[in-house]
Amino acid sequence: MMAVVLLLGLSACKDNTDNPATPSQQEMEQSLVGLWSESFDYEDVTEDGKPFNRALIVVEAKADHTGYIALAVFDDEFNEPLEIYGGPKDAPFTWQVSANGQVTLTDPNTGTSYAAARTRGDGGHNDFVDIGQIKMRSGSGSIAFSNATHEGTLTKTVSNNSGMIQDWMAKSTLPRACIIDSIPVLLFPNHMNYVFNYPSVDPFGNPCTLSGTITVNKSLIKEDKPFNGILLYNHFTIYATTQAPSRGAVEFPTGASLTDFIVVAPDYYGFGITEKEPQAYCISRTNGRASLDAYLAAKRLIEDFKVKKGDDFVIAGYSEGGQTTMGVLREISERHPEIKVKRAFAGDGPYDINSMFDAVTKGETEMPSTVCNLLYAYNHFFRLGYNIHDYLKDPVAKNFDEWFLSKQNKRRALDEELIKTKKTSDLLTEAFLDANNPLSLKFKAAFSEDALTSGWTPRKDFDVMLFHDTKDDVVPVENFYAMSKFLKANGIKTEEFVGEYSAEATKEVGITNHEVSALTFFLRIVEWMKANY
Repeated sequence: MMAVVLLLGLSACKDNTDNPATPSQQEMEQSLVGLWSESFDYEDVTEDGKPFNRALIVVEAKADHTGYIALAVFDDEFNEPLEIYGGPKDAPFTWQVSANGQVTLTDPNTGTSYAAARTRGDGGHNDFVDIGQIKMRSGSGSIAFSNATHEGTLTKTVSNNSGMIQDWMAKSTLPRACIIDSIPVLLFPNHMNYVFNYPSVDPFGNPCTLSGTITVNKSLIKEDKPFNGILLYNHFTIYATTQAPSRGAVEFPTGASLTDFIVVAPDYYGFGITEKEPQAYCISRTNGRASLDAYLAAKRLIEDFKVKKGDDFVIAGYSEGGQTTMGVLREISERHPEIKVKRAFAGDGPYDINSMFDAVTKGETEMPSTVCNLLYAYNHFFRLGYNIHDYLKDPVAKNFDEWFLSKQNKRRALDEELIKTKKTSDLLTEAFLDANNPLSLKFKAAFSEDALTSGWTPRKDFDVMLFHDTKDDVVPVENFYAMSKFLKANGIKTEEFVGEYSAEATKEVGITNHEVSALTFFLRIVEWMKANY
């Protein structure tokens, strides 16, 4: 790429009595810093032959005199780019401004600047990001933009849109979503699970590649019958790498596909392709985003399957998956108003971690591994800055890397063979158990920041089934009541099942009420599917 010259046509540059002041070079630089964009109708096809009908030009000029230009193209499916040309990786520049307002952009890879004799391109999409073909002139709050095929006006992007655009640009630096493997299921030979990688962001907001599975019933394809739509399945708590969908734990996605939906199952951050990283356990913002990004990527990949499919989109999850399901609804409400959800099923989810810890700190917990893992995740990803011994006691604290971060142990092995206690006073330090201690208050603030029972406005057209076992011995039923109240206050239609779905006898065989009631939850989903399809 080459470089382009921008002329700042600022009205204050005239030296007359009406406008005597000439902006300083610093003022001109400051006026240019920011994210600029223009959206316009643009009908064409990508190099892969996929049609689009609108485009977005993005120019970011940073205070350190670097930046980039990009062209994002869209279809009517999602408010998510179908393709991005240029961007931070492929069309970067450095910029300088002279005393007379002329801004020179330079290609940092070649060191070349704009040449007036630059030969025009062939009018392709890359002309928009070919710096050598672009002319821009800054005016009062806008920049005139032109290239070989387009003339328009860039305006400074408002804050509520800039975050989304910057996310798109960050993800454009990653490999595109693609299917990398397939996993057959011995119990269901007519089903196939396709492992795919897709671009998303990590818990700190940095671009990263995540993974998941797409499950299809091959017999429907063979018989030329349509799928009902797409079911986004969010898995419950897992600890071992082998429990992730993309690592072979495909029983639940495959079972879900018996409903004649194509099933998309994200691994979440910390499993699959990111299994060497700590898992973002029960962090609803991170997992909700990872799950929705999986759906967005998978839906594009499914188009390449050339199968008959309905448009219905269903979301379901239990426990951590129930929390993630509500996290997906929050992401849709805030970022993707174009996505229509047929129904969401959320079972026994920790929608507000504070209510969970208010209960467990009073005495015992049936899943001590859950408590330990969750505190580690919030301390790590919310950057609370504590040493593990500040909130967890030995032997868990000193063995956390081996027991948890190695991801070699499943839940029962952790709780029954390694931790061997259910008393929270044996697990948690006095500082954490003291509700007024600064450490405890800092954790609670992080829990509140991530809570799903406040701080967002659900879409009015959502249809949600809430389920919870009143005898849940891991996630207190108070989570259900808080979420129910929140949804109803926002005018959301809900179908609710709250009652005793388990028995105390389950504990004698090492299974918690929380785990047993999951069966009833999934049966409720099957009943709804049979009634509606």
